[in-house]
Amino acid sequence: MRAAVYARFSSENQREQSIEDQIRVCKQFAERDGISVLENHIYFDEAQSGAIRVRPGLEALKRAAEDKQFDAVLVDDSSRLSRDNQYFNTLLCLFQYWGIALISVSDGLDMREEHAKVAYQFRGIINELYLTDLKKKTHRGQMGQVLRGYSVGGHGYGFTTVPDGESKYDGKGRLRADGFKIAMVPDEARIIRRIFRDFIAGNAITKIAKDLNDEHVPTKVRLRGGWNLSTVARILKDEKYIGRFVWNRTTSVKDPLTGKIKKVARPKEEWVVQERSDIRIVSEEEWNAAQARWREIEGVFERRKKRGFHPDQRKSYVESHPTHLLSGAL
Repeated sequence: MRAAVYARFSSENQREQSIEDQIRVCKQFAERDGISVLENHIYFDEAQSGAIRVRPGLEALKRAAEDKQFDAVLVDDSSRLSRDNQYFNTLLCLFQYWGIALISVSDGLDMREEHAKVAYQFRGIINELYLTDLKKKTHRGQMGQVLRGYSVGGHGYGFTTVPDGESKYDGKGRLRADGFKIAMVPDEARIIRRIFRDFIAGNAITKIAKDLNDEHVPTKVRLRGGWNLSTVARILKDEKYIGRFVWNRTTSVKDPLTGKIKKVARPKEEWVVQERSDIRIVSEEEWNAAQARWREIEGVFERRKKRGFHPDQRKSYVESHPTHLLSGAL
């Protein structure tokens, strides 16, 4: 029997040697069982979560399996293939359809055996429950850090994080501390104030972005193309610049048909709001003036018509940006 091997480790917190260990275990099993491992059919994915469906190594494995370039797939344990139970069952069905035997070494499961499919179903449920439990524990730990006054998410332009409490470096040279607190970046804060002042003064966000790019003002993450409309608009609507930080505003859900993750809003009573007047960048007056201008220009542009959308009364672009005396009259 000719076999391929698939290995995966899930995050940068795990050792890269994990891939080598998984392959070694599979090869040892194959040698004992008289299975020939094809060296050109060893597939792996590094730092890829088992909840992700499309992974380069796994996709290559599937293409080769469909072409029947081997007879079996060896994995260290079934969770290496997927921790999404629905997708895991899809993979089982695909391998069965292609006539490929799935062998999970650590689980002691072999699709060549009569009742292996039932056992794999149970393993798939257990593998997915692990992710569900991990998500709950991670959220609980993050909630604790937020309630202690620490940052656990992105801090955005104008801010950075500084370690607090006992700090030390781990084996990979990364700084570990009791927590990280948000602090203002003076140079970036000046740019934020300038953006608000220019907007209040009547400048369009396109002009604001163009001026920043013309002056070569760097963005936070060195965006390709520099400043753009969405970045400037997001800044002008972000409450963190008046010292109001909101955590737990959204949660992630997976589309059961596509497997894609999207953000959905949580109920307001679940939000965690922190008022940090000590790192406020924009005054209350400037914030209110900016929001008032947003309300003035709201509805100026026509929305693209699409299914399920009920347009409200909006001015057309021609009416709001006339080029001639009777523009928009027709």
